[in-house]
Amino acid sequence: MRQVKLLIIILACGYCSISNAQQCKTDSNFYSIKYSTPYNVSLSNGIITSQNELVALGQNTNQKSSFVSKFTAQGNVLWSNEYIPDYPYVSWLQMPWYTETKFTGIQNAADSNYYIFGSSMEHGKTINNVEDPPTHQVGLLLKIDKYGKCIDGRYFGNWRTEYAVTGITELSNGNQVVFLRSQMPPFRSKVACVNLNGDIIWGDTFEPSPLYKEITEFDPLLKQLSNGNVVIMSQMSRSIDDTIHFPFLDVIVPAPLVFFNILILDSKDGHTISNTSFECAALAGSNVNANFLPQVKSITELPNGNISFCADVYWATEKGIVFYDQHIFSRRAISFITDKLGIYQKLITYRPAKGSGGLQSVWQTGVPGEQVLLMKDSSDQQLILFAIDADGKVEWTRGYKNPVPTSNSKGVFLEKKNGGYSIFESDASLKEFQLLITNNSGNDSCAEIPAVSIVAEDAVWPYPIQKVQYIPNSFDLDFRYAGFHIVQNNIQLSQDTYCKYQFECCKDFIDSLKPHNVSICEGESYTLPDNSTANSSGTYYQTLKSKGGCDSVVFYNLKIIKSPSHLAITHDTCLDNGMAITINATCGYESYLWNNQDIGDSSFIIQHPGNYSVKVTNVCGSKSDTTHVYDKCDFPIYFPTAFSPNGDFINDVLKVPELNINKLIRLRVYNRFGQIVFSTRSYKEGWDGRFKGIEQPVGAYVYLLEMQGLSGKKANQKGTFMLIR
Repeated sequence: MRQVKLLIIILACGYCSISNAQQCKTDSNFYSIKYSTPYNVSLSNGIITSQNELVALGQNTNQKSSFVSKFTAQGNVLWSNEYIPDYPYVSWLQMPWYTETKFTGIQNAADSNYYIFGSSMEHGKTINNVEDPPTHQVGLLLKIDKYGKCIDGRYFGNWRTEYAVTGITELSNGNQVVFLRSQMPPFRSKVACVNLNGDIIWGDTFEPSPLYKEITEFDPLLKQLSNGNVVIMSQMSRSIDDTIHFPFLDVIVPAPLVFFNILILDSKDGHTISNTSFECAALAGSNVNANFLPQVKSITELPNGNISFCADVYWATEKGIVFYDQHIFSRRAISFITDKLGIYQKLITYRPAKGSGGLQSVWQTGVPGEQVLLMKDSSDQQLILFAIDADGKVEWTRGYKNPVPTSNSKGVFLEKKNGGYSIFESDASLKEFQLLITNNSGNDSCAEIPAVSIVAEDAVWPYPIQKVQYIPNSFDLDFRYAGFHIVQNNIQLSQDTYCKYQFECCKDFIDSLKPHNVSICEGESYTLPDNSTANSSGTYYQTLKSKGGCDSVVFYNLKIIKSPSHLAITHDTCLDNGMAITINATCGYESYLWNNQDIGDSSFIIQHPGNYSVKVTNVCGSKSDTTHVYDKCDFPIYFPTAFSPNGDFINDVLKVPELNINKLIRLRVYNRFGQIVFSTRSYKEGWDGRFKGIEQPVGAYVYLLEMQGLSGKKANQKGTFMLIR
């Protein structure tokens, strides 16, 4: 793995620093930070670790790839990597190879690691400018450790299928429920439960009726409830007008239409407990941009067992007008509440007191039923943070200046475990993203603005329900679930902390320019100061906190020295018509002794026949290997004319003589009836004159010896020999 490098750029122009010489207080600092990237980026998701470290998932919108970046609680970069399949394209005959690898979701694992999931385009051979098998999409699920290393990669797919991993949840027993979205007709998506050994415990198939299909712009949300059941919120679309039948009246609701669809599954066997769907407002012909799609952002279980689904929607503002005649809408956040079976209970809408706003992100605080919502004010693009309790009542609000005040900016909100907030903002058209970090009271003088009052209003869901239905299907394993090799590449971020509040007695210390270089032998492990162990090459770090809450980060570059025990040299070979040839030894060592000459390369050019040796030595040991280079490539075949298996230890076993230089492919021995009484592919195995444990009679036997010269040409020989007793 390439070493993770941290480039910190402090700009003198526009830099704001507020200091105070009073007594230090833990986590009293706040920051506004800009991170510049080589390409346009958009952050789509984020998590926070038990140490308040931030992990953000982003998209490279230019190259259609993804990256994961990790930051300290103070916003200092620890590492930033992209993850791509380790199957590089070499030639048109190669299959498979991969492009457009994209990860759309990230979650904490129970063991302090992280899961990221998404998809990649898998390619076949290219013949006459046509791929065979054709390009298709496969799902990927990776497990990443806290240092950014991929410790497990999983592949879901098969040729002539189209799958993407679009959602996961880890169950209380450690199993995972994985949502596989089908991207091709008839759009049979799968939900599979996988245990810790990688076995599929159960699976379900969900094929919507032909009028409906999943909205691919958004991933479904999965969550295990306290009763053990799994709730899945997915969003469906319909491109054909809907008809609502009333007595004496049929109403046409114009497409496109969007539906919130709720599945409740039993986590023990996967059977469907309930399925409910809710049609959203028809926005065709209204004041809403045609590209807008309502989106559910979170699932929260409330203390009474109900479920809150927070969503970004447009809500009708016209009073006294039946829902199918409404055309004026205002953007709002909603808490859509159902019971534990997905049956509608109540609805609360949220908006700025003097306008409208879009919901960007939602965080569950840990207090039962409490949620913090990040909203962007539609009028001035500024950020509004507000908390709601288990009953949906607004507890408090805060306002922050949006560091990316564009109409297309997206936000990811994270709450620190000891209080305080981190807000990422990005726009896919910019080569940067921004981070606001408040102190543990939520204050940030760099970005704080007067709080905007949030109006919470009870409402009723007026739109049709139970429209989306699934076609009954059995679960068929039409995909391979297998290990998958991933490589990671460092993504360089330039960091500009343009405003901060930090006590003078406390300064961040990021020792990225002088890492500790550590070397160990293959098979050994290195214990870091926090007692975690490392056994693969790469960059590791240790984060400490000063009394003032500042970061002290030390990096370790770990190098694994390859054991000489793996050394091997090219098998015996030959000069090709007198031309020079190259022989090769196992690569990966720093130096090589070829015939006692320090060449320093794993390859050696041969111009004359003879014996050649190679030796490697390092702190982990030493080993030599030899090979012979012949002046010609094809040799005669030698085979005995008789043997005597009589137990006198003289010529008791018939073998292919090792004086043969040709490679043995196979030896077969036939009796006079044409039966094969012996067969081998090894020089070391021989015939003892028995067939199925019975001694065979004396006499003549036929042999067929298949060999291959050093040139690769076949060298077969057929003959007879005598069995004598």
